[in-house]
Amino acid sequence: AVVSTQSTGGVGRRRKVVDVIDFTTKKRTLGVTIHEEEAAEAMKMMSEFRLGDYIEITAGPEKGKSGKILSLSLETSRCIVRLPSEEMADLAIICIAKGDKMEYLRQRDSYNEVVPDVFAVPKIEQVDPKSTKTNGGNSSKIKAWLHRDLKVRIVSQEYRKGRYYCKKVDIVDIVDLYTCTCRSESGKLLENVPQEILETVIPKQRGTLVMLLKGEHRGQIAEIEDKDSRGERVVVVTIVDKEAVTASFNEVCQYVGDAVR
Repeated sequence: AVVSTQSTGGVGRRRKVVDVIDFTTKKRTLGVTIHEEEAAEAMKMMSEFRLGDYIEITAGPEKGKSGKILSLSLETSRCIVRLPSEEMADLAIICIAKGDKMEYLRQRDSYNEVVPDVFAVPKIEQVDPKSTKTNGGNSSKIKAWLHRDLKVRIVSQEYRKGRYYCKKVDIVDIVDLYTCTCRSESGKLLENVPQEILETVIPKQRGTLVMLLKGEHRGQIAEIEDKDSRGERVVVVTIVDKEAVTASFNEVCQYVGDAVR
């Protein structure tokens, strides 16, 4: 771009004549930004993976471990992976590579072979005194179930002076095990929302996606097959293993992410 002006006898209080300077931008040779490059690479990698694929983690604290993909999100370019220890990990797609089933089974068997030390001193859990206590005042008994891309309902009349009481919100980020950031239906971000004021949302329509929050299928994405409102139970079919699972209302929650089937 070139900037040009015409002289009008000078500028400023003393009407000093100033030479016109032409500004010409240099040709862009650095390409896209790093963030754009990572996004492009992530989208390319998303097309290479499917639910149920075995992977190897290439970065982060779980580097070197194998895993099995339980869900993929096109929107966030992340995936939920079951580790050989049966724990779940939420990973960026750029942190994984194609893995081997036999290696995953080998690592899983090595975890199963670990014999617990019966003489070990039991570890005492430290409870944060600032955290709000429920369930008889013992928050350590409450299992964490928060996860990104879940639709939940706020059930506290005290939170934000009751403006969001019984309103549905989407979890967009996890602050810690018991705290998250949510987005309201109007698009407003609600920060530091505690798990204790949230309840799961159970979709009515058959075929709607949910996430299993507890048990051996924890972290898996499934479809609603049947719903018993009176008994507060649902029958779902997992996307990866096509297995029918019966669960209570507090063991599943509507999933609003982009699950690649």
